[in-house]
Amino acid sequence: MLIATTFSSIASAADETVTGIELSYDSWDYNTSTSSLEVFIDDDAVIVSLLAATSSSSTKKDVSASATWKSSNTSYVKVDKGVLTAVGKGTATISATYGGYTQNIKVTSDYVYDSVQILKNGSNAAESYDVSLGAEQVFTLSGIKSGASNENITTNATWTSSSSSVATVDDGTVTLVGVGTTTITAKYKGKSDTVKLVVTSPYKSLALSPKTLLEIDMGDDDQTIQAIATTTSGSTETVTAKATWTTSSAAVATVEDGVVTPVATGQTKITATYLGVSSTIDVVVRTPYQSIKLSPAKEYQMMLNSPGLQITAEVQELSGNDENVTTQAEWTSSNLLVATVTNGLVTPKAVGTTKITASIKGISRSIDITVFPSVTELTIDKESIDTFPEKSETLPKVSGNTFGGDTADVSKIVKWTVADEKIATIKDGKWTADAVGKTVVTAELNGLKATFELNVHLTPVKLVPSTKELSVVIGKDLALPTITVVNQDGSEEDVSSKATWKASSDNAIVVNGKVKGLEASKVTLTATYLNKTTTVKAYVEEEIEKLVAEPSSLELYPGKSKSVKVTGYYVSGKKVVLSSKMNWTVSSSTLATVNGSTVKALAVGSGKLTGSYQGKTLEIPITVSPKLKSLTLSDKSLKLSPGASYSLKLQANYTTGNPVDVTTSAAWVTNKASVATVSNGKIIALSKGSATIKATFDGKTVSMRVTVK
Repeated sequence: MLIATTFSSIASAADETVTGIELSYDSWDYNTSTSSLEVFIDDDAVIVSLLAATSSSSTKKDVSASATWKSSNTSYVKVDKGVLTAVGKGTATISATYGGYTQNIKVTSDYVYDSVQILKNGSNAAESYDVSLGAEQVFTLSGIKSGASNENITTNATWTSSSSSVATVDDGTVTLVGVGTTTITAKYKGKSDTVKLVVTSPYKSLALSPKTLLEIDMGDDDQTIQAIATTTSGSTETVTAKATWTTSSAAVATVEDGVVTPVATGQTKITATYLGVSSTIDVVVRTPYQSIKLSPAKEYQMMLNSPGLQITAEVQELSGNDENVTTQAEWTSSNLLVATVTNGLVTPKAVGTTKITASIKGISRSIDITVFPSVTELTIDKESIDTFPEKSETLPKVSGNTFGGDTADVSKIVKWTVADEKIATIKDGKWTADAVGKTVVTAELNGLKATFELNVHLTPVKLVPSTKELSVVIGKDLALPTITVVNQDGSEEDVSSKATWKASSDNAIVVNGKVKGLEASKVTLTATYLNKTTTVKAYVEEEIEKLVAEPSSLELYPGKSKSVKVTGYYVSGKKVVLSSKMNWTVSSSTLATVNGSTVKALAVGSGKLTGSYQGKTLEIPITVSPKLKSLTLSDKSLKLSPGASYSLKLQANYTTGNPVDVTTSAAWVTNKASVATVSNGKIIALSKGSATIKATFDGKTVSMRVTVK
């Protein structure tokens, strides 16, 4: 190791005094004849260290990383923290500065060799060679330096080919790959040499036999393709074993030395290549069958303790004939933990699902197998189902209880039966209601059974309550209204005992067909039967002590209406208007009708209107009289002599259309009693003059004139 030093006493930037610096390098790198360090292009870097002496220590420290380094000519030599790298041929001065001190050293950059030369067979290689594929090409590289013997640096050099599709090179040995031109380059320590290769094929074509298409059926023996090369001179040569064979789809067919092995149905291209010539043939791999089917064909469920399931496989040949291939097919299970399969016999092993596949000569088909745990009891999540004719739904869920206490859904593996198939049938996992009635539907599995009742009803259209309003006395029970269902066919049925009731608030409760009021309010009661509903308004209130109607009697004409006001008096003394809340009935439906609290007369007659509320009733007499339309006198005018008399007739015309003689019932008056008098229609003439006679009946008046001469 050589050291160049400079020492003094100068304070450094740190809290110590630098007393000197020195350069340290390997003596091997120093050329005494040129008094310089030597670095070589594309060779290892030369390392120079900078050591600093300080006043605080007797040991010099390496400050290479902290010093400032410079090169007088970076085109020749570069320096980085004491690492010298040769860039170009020449000389540069390297300086290192630290703590106010600077050290310099001369560095010479050069090539290891003056030149390198590619050799062939020990002689300098030509600039270019024409070569044929298949011929061996070996080159070496010699390092040349003035004043020294040439050195073989073949294995040390870097060899490259400008076109790897034409040729590759490794340590001077060239492998010809394809037709074309490439440049081989050998490079070492900044020097390089090249040689051009023009590569041609010794053959002009390659033919395959068969020529364009090879068809193979799955299951057939391997087929061989022959490769025949034609030389540039016209002679032929079989090169099947020498050629390189490739397939465009190894999933369809593989090839080795011309031997084609079918793998799966499909199409691929087989290519043979030999010394620059190639040829391709289409290969089609077919199946000898049209299709394959399994029996059972759809997904299958089985218990863990079930015996094995035998699946059969059949194929249809291209000719149309069927063949059982159960034992010839290849059988696989996608999950061997769940089930195994041998020659189509599936053996359950654990709970789960697996896919069983049968394959033969390029075709395959699969079936999903689900294995359920063994169960000790079956339960159905519904005890009964209400439905209507022509309705269909999915069968209810069936659960199985296992030995370990777990529950498994076994709906897919139970066998369903119907006690009366006239009422309902089962198909494809659904029940269908066919006729009105009741029947029992049973699920069975390995001797275990569970049932539910299927009730097929006439299709309901509407629910009709016997009343739409109720008065419920606080603290007392009241029977709920009866409910009638009107069915689609027009029939009616009392379903009071089958309907379910619900109150809209907790101010009333429904128990055992009765409603009990708890607190004064308006509550809606909803009755439900077969998904149909109807509502009743319930007024929860105090007990009514007395009912008073106004008017107390009704006198009407046919077609005339009149409202009745009813006042109820609670036991507390409070009163309430109940007119429209009353339950009204008329003694004769032909006499009158009642809507709300309004009575409308229909025909002449008499009867009574009865109203009830909270069990208390009142009666209002109804009299319907015909309505007077007009009065008609038998004479419009008379001429009488004094002392003469004449009897008039008075006719009442009613809206009913039947006239009535009311002569004796009317009130008769004369405006001049001195001329004539009248009584019950009889006129007596007294003296000359004229008088007006009037008859009045039921609010209507008619008059006539009497002249006495």
